[in-house]
Amino acid sequence: MFIGYVSDEQHVAIADVQLEFARGDESIEVRSRASGAVHADVPPGRWRVTLAKPGFTRKFVDLDISPDAPPHRFRLLSDRLLGYAWPKWAQPGERVELRLHAQEPFRVSLWHYGWTKRLVEDLGLFDSFGPGGDRQVVPDGDFTIDG
Repeated sequence: MFIGYVSDEQHVAIADVQLEFARGDESIEVRSRASGAVHADVPPGRWRVTLAKPGFTRKFVDLDISPDAPPHRFRLLSDRLLGYAWPKWAQPGERVELRLHAQEPFRVSLWHYGWTKRLVEDLGLFDSFGPGGDRQVVPDGDFTIDG
């Protein structure tokens, strides 16, 4: 049965992702195809799906599987420094929050780019609270449509 497909944060298909479908004592393991497609002989019902691939943050999804269900869009986040400022824009003096995903310690500094480049603030070194503590999990599907 076609379950769905796996992609990264940019919606690019990821091949050879290990997926484990678990429910009670049952466990079925499959891998995504070159197109990112996930095909598995899984009986209908509620399953916990764990996804793992080197270079991406592991995650699990609780999924209701049925023959007439639309394909599920699994998404994994790359293990590289990613981030953005929230809100997307601000007026001088307003607060901005940095939202970051990292797999290793990193240093943050803010710069002003104009006629000349100048350092505004050195925010320092950031280290996780434990192994993988600064890693994030990206929601499945296209969350940019409805938030």
